[in-house]
Amino acid sequence: MLFLMVDVGVINGLFFAPELNLQGKVVAFRGGGSLIDSDRLKATDCTANSLLASGLHSVENTHQAVAASVAAGVDVIHLNVHRTKDDHLVVFHDWTLDCATNGSGSINSMNFAELELLDAGYGYTFDDGKTFPFRGKGFKISKLNDFHLLYPEQVFWLNLKNNDERSFKTLYSYLSNVSSSTLSNTMVITSLKGARWFEFNAPNVKVASVDSVKSCGIDYLLVGWAGLVPNSCKNTTLLIPPSMVKYFWGFPYRLAARMREHGTDVYLWLQHGSIEPGYRGLTKEGVGIVTSDISLINELQANK
Repeated sequence: MLFLMVDVGVINGLFFAPELNLQGKVVAFRGGGSLIDSDRLKATDCTANSLLASGLHSVENTHQAVAASVAAGVDVIHLNVHRTKDDHLVVFHDWTLDCATNGSGSINSMNFAELELLDAGYGYTFDDGKTFPFRGKGFKISKLNDFHLLYPEQVFWLNLKNNDERSFKTLYSYLSNVSSSTLSNTMVITSLKGARWFEFNAPNVKVASVDSVKSCGIDYLLVGWAGLVPNSCKNTTLLIPPSMVKYFWGFPYRLAARMREHGTDVYLWLQHGSIEPGYRGLTKEGVGIVTSDISLINELQANK
């Protein structure tokens, strides 16, 4: 009986899937930006001095990067968000200012009036500091609200970097004062602590966390071969790194179709990396792509 159940599960997993009518969405990681040398990033832990010469486009999390991504027709803008000392929400990735800007210290220890004076492209280099292609080019740290005002119909993923209740409340207070369409087009990416806070205090806010993504991924690896979708994978977001796709039963089309039937979108979590040729058609198979590469974004959107 056990072997029969396994056989039926395998047949179900391999050959049956719901119909999929929607294409995968393209997400501009950190709003777009430039390609990164992953080995150098691991060694330096500094995005700004880990650029690839072949992928210079813009500075992540800035107006210029987002404008280019929106012009390319990107479906979703992913941004990193910090709370400042005076409770403004600003768009920036690093915890400190030293690597990317001409400032120093923790971003959370400074007021916005101080941050907006900094050059957000100051430290970006691809040749060990011989040249700085974005220095003095007008890249600034901006408030989150600026992006919503400029692109009121755009879908945003907001990756809240802070992990404290004051930051959760600050972001929720901000989202409580935006339009209903802006709120429905916004997903907050936060910690497990943050996800629990929003679930209890702000259930109307769409939330994902690293832990929820991991739980879905692990659970699906255990039962996906049988065509089953575990509860942890329902009404959420599944991000799969390129190195892991081979372990996900039914990837890409059958996996995307099953997940979509249960309210979940599947994405290739490419981030700053380059894409393998075989993955360029993923959006037509129902799998989204999260990338900072504006050239790839242009290509994917043009081929839709």
